[in-house]
Amino acid sequence: MKNFTTLTKTLISATAAIALVATVVTIVPVAAGITDQAFASGTDKDKRKYENRKTRRTPALSEKIYKVLAKAQEQADKNDYPAAMQVLEDGLGYKLDRLNSYEKAQYYNFKGFLLYSQEKYGPALTAYNNVLNQKNIPLGLEDATVYTMSQLYFIKGDFKGSIRMMLRWLEYQQQPTAQPLILLGQAYYSLGTKDGIAQSVANGYFKQGIPYILKAINLYKKSGKQPKENWYLLLRVMYFNMKENQKVIDILEYLVQKWPKKSYWLQLAGMYGEMASDVKSDTLRKSLEMKQLATYETAYRQGFLKESSELVNMSQLYMYHDAPYWASVVLAKGLKSGQIKRNRRDYENLAQARINAGDMRQALAPLRKAAELSDNGELYKKLGQVYMQLDDYKNGAKFLELALKKGGLRRPDTVAVYQGMSYFNMGELAKARKSFELAAKDKRSRKQAYKWISYLKKEQKRLRQIKKYLG
Repeated sequence: MKNFTTLTKTLISATAAIALVATVVTIVPVAAGITDQAFASGTDKDKRKYENRKTRRTPALSEKIYKVLAKAQEQADKNDYPAAMQVLEDGLGYKLDRLNSYEKAQYYNFKGFLLYSQEKYGPALTAYNNVLNQKNIPLGLEDATVYTMSQLYFIKGDFKGSIRMMLRWLEYQQQPTAQPLILLGQAYYSLGTKDGIAQSVANGYFKQGIPYILKAINLYKKSGKQPKENWYLLLRVMYFNMKENQKVIDILEYLVQKWPKKSYWLQLAGMYGEMASDVKSDTLRKSLEMKQLATYETAYRQGFLKESSELVNMSQLYMYHDAPYWASVVLAKGLKSGQIKRNRRDYENLAQARINAGDMRQALAPLRKAAELSDNGELYKKLGQVYMQLDDYKNGAKFLELALKKGGLRRPDTVAVYQGMSYFNMGELAKARKSFELAAKDKRSRKQAYKWISYLKKEQKRLRQIKKYLG
């Protein structure tokens, strides 16, 4: 079942990348006003920490400074960020040494926002860091700046910086929302998937990130919300990289219930197959393999399997589980519709499925097509043998002859033996003898061929005597 697990790995890695793109937090210049319900109320010590956080005396913002900021905001509202930056610099930039700490903080905060809006992330981080360097700024502004910097570090690919700032922000948030927790989980995942990192180190980062994702999921559940699909994708890919297959299966089982997409059904089937290949218990292995079949079949019944390789995989699973009839149904339907490529291999698979199902006559047509498309005579040999089993020795001899003419046979001597047997059953003893004489040229079939030739001599003698007796 290795082919199914390989498919699963590919799909999981692909959807993990999609998850990361889809769930990155949107940056806003002010991150205060967190109102969602917390995932935990915290200990008494934590509560005292929040209550005892130092109250600051913040200097006032003068009317002149306010007017400059308001004028710059008017330009920013028009998305004219260079003009807004010009207003800010002309009004405040030249006299920073005369501003109080709060006024400087507002200048740097607005400058950081304008730089971010122009995707100048490095300079934006410098500006926001200057906000934090000011004394006695409001706690809300400090927290908002730290939160924004965490997101900016993430965008720049500095995941350690993002984690550092987000942990600093979380330290004083009694009721954080799910989104910053997901950002932390993403940052730890990104650290664990850097090129050249050892798997043991990567697993360490995954283990640090997983609790934050679980907390975000629990937070949504407690507030009566449906956790986001991408959160489960991120969680799943970390468990997958850590080879915690059962947890991957648990997540996929949930995903197919809530978001029954084709990729989840296929990945779940693949994970059942991968676990089955790892267990030692025959009972558990058979159980997992049956789950794999049932899951893949469910995807098929829902019309998810449309690619040639997917339908062929479905037929192979049926064959593996001794259900050749259903394997033949899948292949025949796919070949007829054109969803399965009409090549030698797939016609041969259909013929074999029908042979295994005991439907020899229905196997003839696809086997003949496969033989015509083959570059050697092996399938003509097989076709001749099927005709022999149906007691149609005339066609048996005919297609065995085609096998010898097409060539490329592993054992042409055995084909000659079968051809001789067909001629014998047709009563054409002279032709039978020529076939056995051909087979006798190969030492591997010589003994058997000579026995047949000896028997033919006796049979021919017996027939002459009967003919003579009958006059």
